[in-house]
Amino acid sequence: MGQDKGEARNARLDAQELSAEELEALRPYVVELQNGKFATTAELNTTEADVDAIFSTHLPEFARSRGPGPVPVVFWAHGGLVGERSALAYAQHNIPWWLANGIYPIHFVWHSGLWATLGDLLADHLGELAGPASDTAALAETVAPLSAATDFTDGLIEDLLRSVGGPEVWAAMKDNAHRASEAGGGASYVAEALRAYLEVEPATIHAAGFSAGTVFQRYFIPEVVHGGGAAFNTCSLLVPSLCTESFKEGLAPLLGTGIKSLTLFGMQEELALADNVFGLYRKSLLYLIQAALNPTPGTPILGLQESVFEDPALASLFKTAPAAGIADAVWSVATSGPLDSRSTATTHTAFDDDAHTMDSVVRRITGRENIVSYGTTRHARVLAFVAGSARSRP
Repeated sequence: MGQDKGEARNARLDAQELSAEELEALRPYVVELQNGKFATTAELNTTEADVDAIFSTHLPEFARSRGPGPVPVVFWAHGGLVGERSALAYAQHNIPWWLANGIYPIHFVWHSGLWATLGDLLADHLGELAGPASDTAALAETVAPLSAATDFTDGLIEDLLRSVGGPEVWAAMKDNAHRASEAGGGASYVAEALRAYLEVEPATIHAAGFSAGTVFQRYFIPEVVHGGGAAFNTCSLLVPSLCTESFKEGLAPLLGTGIKSLTLFGMQEELALADNVFGLYRKSLLYLIQAALNPTPGTPILGLQESVFEDPALASLFKTAPAAGIADAVWSVATSGPLDSRSTATTHTAFDDDAHTMDSVVRRITGRENIVSYGTTRHARVLAFVAGSARSRP
């Protein structure tokens, strides 16, 4: 099975090497982290001074260019399948779109690396699916007929990943996300700088995370809120790989106070079951996380529709359009109803590149139906226009 569009996009971005000038242009909008700390050996290293400059110079200049009123600031966290180069290229691609909609974006690039690590684990041990036969021809003869038996091959891959260290990789990635928002972490420093900014400047703050990026936000949002004086107007969770219990512990208690409105974007169950990972595992990545990477197989995952529906508290909490509440769920494919409740993503990796999903996120942030659509933005030209417009303001 070939790559889906999301996987092809990630591969394309991974191959995109940004120049020194392009990397420097990202500095006002990107915070790069390694093991929870500011990156020091990355393609775009971040320092405390860089974060200070965002809140003392770059964000205020953007706010002045927009005129009076609070500026929306969105904090984006990418997924675990995204490598550093891909995350930086994705930020370069999306920053102009955020800016064109009057939103100041801050992208966390947090070196999750799950895709590369899981891919390496599977590649190194794939021969074990063929048993004692290890030559290429024997492996091909063994795996090819198994591909028709989805449940059987999926079970083999789940068992294989559990036996070769998959849970440890997943735990390390979650720990990486947690450390970033602990004392001394890079995201904790951002939270402190943000609170200081909000004391003197009008702004609304918003959080969005894709897949494992929702794990990152599960720690960053409470770090901002518990520091006092700040509340997120919106929180958008795209196919969250967050366990339901972690959501209940970290984010649910903030609803109505630290988070004014929260939206879950996910796939309808039949679509999730028709998805694939690496063209080998014949279901959504969230099922692989649930069965092979979490310490307890079968742990409910927030992004899986059945996990929400089968939990009475979550089923009651998450409303589906046209119903509305403090927490909403948009189950793709959703092409009718309110414009801020639509999604046409049909694979896990498509959500952060799906125009309907991303437009819904921006409509919730801005409170406007009339936006610059994700699907029509000519990013490079918009960036040049916005930058030039900002420079022309006193």
